[in-house]
Amino acid sequence: MEHWRKHLYTIWFAETISLIGFSFCLTFMPYYLQELGVKDIKQVALWTGLLQTVGPLMMVISAPFWGILSDRKGRKIMVERAMFSGFVILILMSFARNVQHLLILRILQGFFTGTFTAAIVLAASQMPKEKSGYGLGLMQTSSFIASSAGPFLGGIASDIWGYRNSFFFSGILVGLAGCMVMFGVQEQKQIDRETQQNSDNEKTRNDLFFLFIILFLFQFSITLLSPVIAIFIQKITPEARKIATIAGSIIAISGIASVFSAILAGHMSGKHDNRILLSVMLIISGIFTMLATLSKSPGQLMFLRILSGLSAGGIIPIINTSIHLGTKKTELGKNFGIAGGISSLGSGFGPIVGGALASVFSLEFTFIFSGLMMIITGAICPVLLEKIKVDKEGKGIPEITDL
Repeated sequence: MEHWRKHLYTIWFAETISLIGFSFCLTFMPYYLQELGVKDIKQVALWTGLLQTVGPLMMVISAPFWGILSDRKGRKIMVERAMFSGFVILILMSFARNVQHLLILRILQGFFTGTFTAAIVLAASQMPKEKSGYGLGLMQTSSFIASSAGPFLGGIASDIWGYRNSFFFSGILVGLAGCMVMFGVQEQKQIDRETQQNSDNEKTRNDLFFLFIILFLFQFSITLLSPVIAIFIQKITPEARKIATIAGSIIAISGIASVFSAILAGHMSGKHDNRILLSVMLIISGIFTMLATLSKSPGQLMFLRILSGLSAGGIIPIINTSIHLGTKKTELGKNFGIAGGISSLGSGFGPIVGGALASVFSLEFTFIFSGLMMIITGAICPVLLEKIKVDKEGKGIPEITDL
């Protein structure tokens, strides 16, 4: 097996395990808050939004910092830093006595972790440019697999073992992932000094700027639902036992659907008009998100979450592939770090705004607002990205005209 493929699969597997660990507790976070003393449903939504916001907001600052540091000190050590920090912090969360303790730990988690961006940089630094779509599409599936398996397994575990023990187990998973990278990946000591006509010029910087705008708007839109979806599930299944398992299953099914979309998008990126692909995916996903408000049962919601996952799963791989193709290996950490910060900014504002909307208006209004944001983002894609071109052989983005 080729050297870069072996490392890609090792990084992918480790990152999948790591993200499963981090997402293990997402399903039952609103229920854990109720156990810690937050009883009012609107306050639960607000606190859940805040807890899901502070971590990503810290990553807005930390991701570019760690990215630039990875270009100078190495990419592997940044993955290890992120995973072993997550191991310690998640275990500490199992000992939280009130919501304020969780808030402090989420702040620390946001600054010291960020495993996905670190893993993307490490993987991208070792793969050939022509394999960008395949490699980064595969890496994105780790996020979707984790968003499927993590909440599902976390829901089952919390129903069986309790919420505190589930945090402890999630920390163990992240620690094991760190060991996989430590012993299974050997970083290249010398980075190829390739020449690339699209790097280090104003045209590429403009292109990346508009890609970052799309990335922010998408992450903001999709994470609006983070603090409310579990509560919405609770609302439409008021008599159900094992509610955490049901919620985990519904959240998981969207991630499973997104895996297939991410792989397909990885192969299509650079071979077709990326602006049209992004536009169509965003608009369709927005429509299905709005239709979710009509759900009267978990089964109906699950069906719409499948369709939403299929339509949205390829968006990030297309954006990441475009960033990789327009970046020298010596600056991968910087550009992906900035992308990680922008993504975290959207992910940070999304939950707190979603929680506030649910608190002031309703759960259904949050779904509608999220869907409208995705539709608007999809509509402006052809405008912002209209100058991006691919060559006739579909080998990437060899020409980016002035914007």
